[in-house]
Amino acid sequence: MSSLSARETAYQTIRSRIITMELKPGDPLNDRELAEELGISRTPMREALLMLNLARMVDIKPQSGTHVAPINLKLMEMEQFARYTLEKEILNRLRGHVTPRQEEEYRSNIETYRVLEADMSQPDRTARMLELDNAFHRKSFELCGMEAHYDHMLASLQHVERIRKFSLQTEENKSVCSSHTAILEALLHGSADDVSEALESHLSRYKQSVAQARSVHPEYFIDE
Repeated sequence: MSSLSARETAYQTIRSRIITMELKPGDPLNDRELAEELGISRTPMREALLMLNLARMVDIKPQSGTHVAPINLKLMEMEQFARYTLEKEILNRLRGHVTPRQEEEYRSNIETYRVLEADMSQPDRTARMLELDNAFHRKSFELCGMEAHYDHMLASLQHVERIRKFSLQTEENKSVCSSHTAILEALLHGSADDVSEALESHLSRYKQSVAQARSVHPEYFIDE
């Protein structure tokens, strides 16, 4: 494995663990142990941690070491606004042009999510729900031939993505199917304002997850 691919592998692995809350805010990160775990040298691991530090997902302090950074609420709001602005544009390009087959694909995604949400015994339930949620939002980009824009956007959402794990444990999660349905109905039959309202209502619900998570783990968050 080249040093470049080792660094990228390390970056994506640690980033994923932070986003899924396998590594929680404040958890220590030992570059030697992480490098051994991934079977790479310490240099690409250190480089990956520096990249995560630039993304504000890792704190590196000479006196106290390297730790998972808290969730930055100011950056989260900036990310969510950028996502809303881009996705609203894509949805309105698609509005009124969804074919019956595409509508059925949308509804199948929503129903699969609904069934999975109701069955707590399903293996990898949380990860699969997140995948279905991503697939729903990515679909409009795909149908506009702009899926690369969605993938780039998702890769840049460092702090918003971290709260999604919490959302699956709050009342927000129970609104996903109805919110996705409202977005679809606006795509099929609504105006540009209807699309904007449905999307804004859906994306703003993360604030409920923040409030609930912060009441339990205030140390996970900062407002800077």
